[in-house]
Amino acid sequence: MSSKHMNHYGGNCHCGRYRFEVSLPRGDQICHLVLCTKKAYLWLAPPKGNFRVTRNDSQLTEYDSGVLLEKDAAQTNEDTPIQFCSHCGTGVVGEHGAGPLKGTFLVNPISIQRWLNNYRSAIIAVHTDDDGQQIAGSIDAGPPYTFSCHCGVVKATLNAPLKDQELKEDNCSRCVRTGYIGVYPTKDEVSIPASSWENTFAYGGKYGGGSRHCKTCGVLVFDEVVGPPISVFDSVPLERRERLLEVYHRNMSLQPLNIRCVEGLDLGPLEIQRSDKGTEGYTLDP
Repeated sequence: MSSKHMNHYGGNCHCGRYRFEVSLPRGDQICHLVLCTKKAYLWLAPPKGNFRVTRNDSQLTEYDSGVLLEKDAAQTNEDTPIQFCSHCGTGVVGEHGAGPLKGTFLVNPISIQRWLNNYRSAIIAVHTDDDGQQIAGSIDAGPPYTFSCHCGVVKATLNAPLKDQELKEDNCSRCVRTGYIGVYPTKDEVSIPASSWENTFAYGGKYGGGSRHCKTCGVLVFDEVVGPPISVFDSVPLERRERLLEVYHRNMSLQPLNIRCVEGLDLGPLEIQRSDKGTEGYTLDP
């Protein structure tokens, strides 16, 4: 392919422990596999020799979904299935085991800064005709609703109507790279087995906690809300303290969930409140 039809980029996982340079043709491809839906993957295929790893801190974790084989980004050794950064959860490269993309080395463009500020781009749907695609369901069904990662190890159950919940998405680096669309019920409306907490890793929480990703498949199913110690409000003037404590306790009562992880839910008709602040404040350490 002529270089005039190619775009040249630098990409990385959110935390920067994995970085690369790539030249890509224009246009994205969206896949409807369950794993791709849960992680909001897009795919582009760089021609041979147009992908180069510039930093690898050995944080990538291997996962084979059975249909999507995620691969080692070093094209001199493309037989190692590797999926996501085990520190921040970002998926970077892979290969489909079925459909028109079968056997092709693929790069997930949401790991490239250029894509992060866009909710919409020129996307082509790719169908693989496999048994692992999402079965469309409605937000009006249920409750209860089962939220699950791809491998099924991490689950949560929402026992309140989804139609009464607000759905929120923003295009910050972390949310775009992990495919997060949040729904914010209270903790007493959600049940999460102890095994689900045990089989996740956390990233991004200022006081601990943060996004909880499955250790096996990397899908972000829920967040853990951890606030500052209550003693921090002791020094706040009385006229402000009551209001701040009200906000604090309200936030601490929430159990955020990723709506992409509802089994069988059709995301297309959902009314999602979108915040378009982009990557404001996001910096990548050297």
